[in-house]
Amino acid sequence: MTEKKDFMYVVLAIAVVLVIALVIKPAMNGEGPGPWGARDPEPTITPVWTPTVPPATTVPTPTPVPTWDGKPQNIGFVDPATYQIPTGKTIHQNLTTPPPGAAPGITRWVTYATIDGKGSGTTGVVRIPSPMWRLDYSDITTSNDEIPFFNCQVMDAQDPNRFVRIVTLNFADFLGTKGEPDLREKQWVNTFYEGNRDYYFVINTRCIDSYSIKIQVPETYVGAPLE
Repeated sequence: MTEKKDFMYVVLAIAVVLVIALVIKPAMNGEGPGPWGARDPEPTITPVWTPTVPPATTVPTPTPVPTWDGKPQNIGFVDPATYQIPTGKTIHQNLTTPPPGAAPGITRWVTYATIDGKGSGTTGVVRIPSPMWRLDYSDITTSNDEIPFFNCQVMDAQDPNRFVRIVTLNFADFLGTKGEPDLREKQWVNTFYEGNRDYYFVINTRCIDSYSIKIQVPETYVGAPLE
């Protein structure tokens, strides 16, 4: 009976030694338990696709619309061939202009642009920034009172075949206003009830020393955007 107990103690001691050697000691050393060796390390997962964040969109700064500062601009002359107009020929046409409606109140006019010259010529394009404007051609000097002639054709730059208006002064007009500048200022002016468009001017003269044509707009349009 005693030998049997001793044998059991020996078996139990061997089992404790095996547990310590195979389980507890490897666990303390960071190794996997059991006689099968350490476990393989878990694989590292590397993503195949990395999302790309699109760059922030930069909103362009709008270009400011220029405004008119109230100072008259001078309109120069260009080659008449620019508008396919035969050089040296005056175009006459009978135009019918509908009567304009009465403008409310009193309009105060300011000079928006000028055309200064002596002989015939075709001007560059000018943009009229208001829906109503007028042409003042009262400042004309002649070199001969017998046969002076002045002709100004107002053309639509967006439609070169359209004559907006034609102003013609002959010897009778000059003779009737000779020495009366106030009468010229009242009569030698044309009001246009259209605008916000591009225009150019074809001028023909004879026996004219000089002219200064004023393109005028209502005073309320000083500082208005130049569309």
